[in-house]
Amino acid sequence: MKTLKVPLDPTGEQEESIDHNIEANRYAYNNFITACKLKFDSTGKLPSAYDLNKLVTRFRKNCPFIEEAHSNAMNETSKRAIQACERTLGEHRKESGTLFIETDILEVAGPHFPRYKKKGEFNSYTYPTHRDFSIVMDTTDDECTNKGKGTKKKKKGKGPKRKIRLGKIDGPIRSYNQSTKIDGKVKTCTVNRKDMGRYYRYSASITYEDIPKSYPEPKGPIGVDVGVSNIAALSDGTVFENDHAYAKKESKFKKEHRKLSGLQPNTPEYLKQRTKLNHCYEKVSNHRKNNVEQISNHIVKNHDIIAMEDLSVKQLRSISRNKRMTKGYNDASIGVLRKRICDKAESAGRTIVLVDPKGTSQTCSNCQEVVEKDLSVRTHVCPHCGYEEDRDVNAARNILARALSVLQGQRDRPAILSDT
Repeated sequence: MKTLKVPLDPTGEQEESIDHNIEANRYAYNNFITACKLKFDSTGKLPSAYDLNKLVTRFRKNCPFIEEAHSNAMNETSKRAIQACERTLGEHRKESGTLFIETDILEVAGPHFPRYKKKGEFNSYTYPTHRDFSIVMDTTDDECTNKGKGTKKKKKGKGPKRKIRLGKIDGPIRSYNQSTKIDGKVKTCTVNRKDMGRYYRYSASITYEDIPKSYPEPKGPIGVDVGVSNIAALSDGTVFENDHAYAKKESKFKKEHRKLSGLQPNTPEYLKQRTKLNHCYEKVSNHRKNNVEQISNHIVKNHDIIAMEDLSVKQLRSISRNKRMTKGYNDASIGVLRKRICDKAESAGRTIVLVDPKGTSQTCSNCQEVVEKDLSVRTHVCPHCGYEEDRDVNAARNILARALSVLQGQRDRPAILSDT
């Protein structure tokens, strides 16, 4: 499954309809949380999505505000409320299709439920099936209807424009990102609203079946070491440096935040400054995403076996010694990069091998002797064999060697035959 994010350009009436659907789903979400609390207090179990969907029918009969919203989207919001309750209640297990909560956890912490969503905190809703929305190709924008004297001719476009029809929204909505094609079967569509300060920005996240890409002949296995100084270092010597997009503009962000704190909330000047600050953060976010996509494409496109350390960003943060290191992990987008590599590798049919990260940076990849060094030392110099290499490239080669030994061990392992 793949997801394509499409920016939307709705008209004023369409914006009102989208806002109405979001607020209706927010109202339903809060009522679903209340229903989950009452059900859990009386029976110790959470209600099913079917039970909450019965409430949707009652809402639509008694509340005209809810009646104008899309019913299938509201049913999807009920699943969202149940998932939120499952996360906040802690560990759980399923027996006979019913959710039970571990009693020892509840005795210590007590049952915790999600907070109610205030206005502005709930900014999305989902159409669960392709019948609730459609993608249409519109050719009307390419025609010049007024050819009278003294009027400007409308420039011809590059072809039909992709527009999106949404349930309970009148007319097709103009969209951007026309170049990305949707080849697979469309599944769901999530409408998002982002508060930019003086205005809202709308987008649609369309989920569709992924058709595997045809890549050229791979060059062979590769080891990948992710980090802060270098976002990724490969065992073939390729290094993707971290340009520290956030760190370079951190002083600017602090300055803009100081300006914002000195203004009266909800005034035109406050909203203008908030919009400016949101644009600054968005630029950094887009820059990080671009780096992640380019690096992950390079790795998956050229290599059939990809070796990485079996280490999560949460673990890295727990062992980091200061706040600056934690900021570095966020600025390098290590977690997002690992996820994108794994997702693209799965789609392309590549093999991902996760190895034990212990000692990859402290071991010489040439002679396998341990060479201890501090984080400030960026070049690996082995006193035993004289091998000299970038610290991260040396770690990537150790990661690749461990991955190949794991694969070799799996091939050499004898098959276990059953008695039957």
